[in-house]
Amino acid sequence: MIWELRLSLERGFEEAAAGQLAEEGSMGVSTLLEGERLLVTGHFDADVDRRGVEIRLLLALAAAGWEGDPSSAVVWRPLEERDWAEAWKESYHPLPVGQRLLVVPSWLEPPESGERLVLRMDPEMAFGSGAHATTRGCLELLEEVAGQKGLGRVLDLGTGSGVLAIWAAMLGADGVVATDLDPVAVETAERNARLNGVAGRVTVVESALVPAGRYRTIVANILASVLLELAPGLAAALAPGGSLILAGILREQAREVQLVFEGEGVRLDRTLFLDEWAVLLLS
Repeated sequence: MIWELRLSLERGFEEAAAGQLAEEGSMGVSTLLEGERLLVTGHFDADVDRRGVEIRLLLALAAAGWEGDPSSAVVWRPLEERDWAEAWKESYHPLPVGQRLLVVPSWLEPPESGERLVLRMDPEMAFGSGAHATTRGCLELLEEVAGQKGLGRVLDLGTGSGVLAIWAAMLGADGVVATDLDPVAVETAERNARLNGVAGRVTVVESALVPAGRYRTIVANILASVLLELAPGLAAALAPGGSLILAGILREQAREVQLVFEGEGVRLDRTLFLDEWAVLLLS
């Protein structure tokens, strides 16, 4: 048997919820937009300490500023193993992004119209199905940069499922280095690169550091606090005339991130606002 946890909450708290569920050992975390609210779902083994998970989840949300009703926020339900095998897939659907991309879960058939480039994705336990605002913003800006001046050699820092690295390769990057400190994410990204036929142009590395070398395009969809720590290394790794895409930044954090990176010699070209998130394009 598997326990499914469902949590309905306002936009803006999905990162805190998903992060805590992952820390608790959830076998994958999904988010589904339902009107103005989000349904966050996680799945756990039969012997999970449900009360402990629930208490720690609500404490993490409260620390993030959530003021919802804790008495009715979390719902648990048991699933048979055969139900679980399909239940986590229910939140995923084909997702158009930007002007050219269609992200399609690997278990679904893409539409026959052929108007968009299809990127097959199997997120499993790694972040980055394409649905989250920060991921969408990075995908859109990669397409924009590719159309304006080409991507050249690309670094995807904190690759998760590999969706950004794969999209960069599909857009004609000269080569992509994708890093993540999570070995599960590394395996998932490698598998998704093979699924999309770009494994030969995407190198996935298990690392939390900025790899050596210079890159024409760098994309980093991680936490704002981590971006601030890595600012000197990211700025140094950006090739002259290159583009730097930064995400995982709340609107109220955008100005601080901008100023820190400008202090490292890069300038802001524009900011893309999606919901409560900001995605920065610098050069």
